[in-house]
Amino acid sequence: MSKTYPNLFGKICQILPALVLFFLPPFQQSASAEDSLASDSSSVLSSTSSYFSRFHWTGSLSLNWRNVGPKRPDYEAQIQDEAFLGGAYFGLEGPFLEKVPLEIEVHVPTSGQGQIDLNQFNLKVDRLDDWHFVAGKFVVPFGRYNELYRPDQYLTVTQPLLFASPDNLDLVVRSNSPRPPLSVGYTDIGAQASYYPPEDLNLPSFIPVPSEATAFVVNGLGEVPNRLRTFPNPDNLAIPPVEGGGTEIDFSHQDNNLADNNNNKAIGARLVFSEGDLRLPWPISEAMADLDGLTFDFSAMDGQYNLEDSLNYQIYEIDTAFNYHGFDFSSAYVYGTNEFLAPTEQGGPGVICPGNATSCSTVQQEGFEINQGYFIQASFPILRQHWWAQRLTGVLVFNQMFHRGPILDLLNAPQNSQFSLSGTNYPAVEAFAPNSSAGSTRMDKYTAALNYELTKNLFLKAEYSFWNMRQASAAATPVGTPGTDVAATSLGTTNIYQTALSFVVAF
Repeated sequence: MSKTYPNLFGKICQILPALVLFFLPPFQQSASAEDSLASDSSSVLSSTSSYFSRFHWTGSLSLNWRNVGPKRPDYEAQIQDEAFLGGAYFGLEGPFLEKVPLEIEVHVPTSGQGQIDLNQFNLKVDRLDDWHFVAGKFVVPFGRYNELYRPDQYLTVTQPLLFASPDNLDLVVRSNSPRPPLSVGYTDIGAQASYYPPEDLNLPSFIPVPSEATAFVVNGLGEVPNRLRTFPNPDNLAIPPVEGGGTEIDFSHQDNNLADNNNNKAIGARLVFSEGDLRLPWPISEAMADLDGLTFDFSAMDGQYNLEDSLNYQIYEIDTAFNYHGFDFSSAYVYGTNEFLAPTEQGGPGVICPGNATSCSTVQQEGFEINQGYFIQASFPILRQHWWAQRLTGVLVFNQMFHRGPILDLLNAPQNSQFSLSGTNYPAVEAFAPNSSAGSTRMDKYTAALNYELTKNLFLKAEYSFWNMRQASAAATPVGTPGTDVAATSLGTTNIYQTALSFVVAF
């Protein structure tokens, strides 16, 4: 029996080629086989081309000009006439798989001088009815205005105070002044799940049914000196000390990182209630006109933001909008709290960080601050559907923001000297006065704007904004003799105004 298998295998090897040759088509038909292969190749190429044709480009670009006044506004750059490129976003969207869209978007921030940041890279899953899942790096679904970050999505040139961004002409910051708890366009790495209840959901009439319920988990906001307290790697095994300015939250999220700076993750949720045409997918661009309806949105987020996982922040937001055939009234209220660390001042009565001593204390004192505020915006059509334009819209906005927390002194080093903190020299620091009490500041902003929609892809914007800074900074009394000792100064109570023009291209 042991010899049977080799003989049987040999016979099969002899018969099999004969069977193959017998059933093959005649030799003269080989040309059609080549045609078939060519046809298959063409089909593959056509299928590939058809697949990529389902992807489409998205993005925006704005060419801006501004005039800032008065001529010496304390903190702002002394450039009264400035032209620059902003709002540059380039994206690609399409079906990665069936009902699994892929989104890629890059941002070219003005402050980056041409550097490219990965703004979004995520997969969406729409395979379940009434459910929507996202994983990767995405725009955090916190309120309506965080998602209206491209210049073609909002009517004005600048954003409201609550969401001011350093890259959009918006941000005005002073020592102890109110600051936006979260600047617009915040993207992060994580996952989110959204549920869209059907309108015919059978629930008791006294139970309000949201049009959207979303929960998300993301890395969370980081700290301002995050670039110096880098993610551990073989080239950097030591953790540098805290900067002289202390540890503060990166509310403007200029550190567009692809990795977290701590173990803690931020969690958040959003509920949206809407009626009428505004039950469209959220959010709805402000430039979208002739809709009728009412929306109400509540969002919340909580997390730790520093390397040691010890400083907490919480942000809550409520916004509402009413739209009737292009007449729109919208408002939002944001309440944000965060803990922070800052150096404490040193010395006896009348002496603060003398140049011949060890300067400010290296002990970091923990503080707690609250930034909150609201805005009210009204927009209305001035011209509709003319041959030379789609629409001309007028916009009026009133903003107020409030800050409550320990008063920080801005300490300037003596002439030709610097502060020494944790082995690092600084020309100026913000420090706590010993036994300092909490104080309150306020900033107001008034905006009037025109939005001129040339086509669905071209916009012209004109705006005048006025920042009332009279109560925006806590005054401090100079200490010591100028030039020999340290002076605690507080600038920034000068009102400022800005005229701005913007040409926006969207695709």
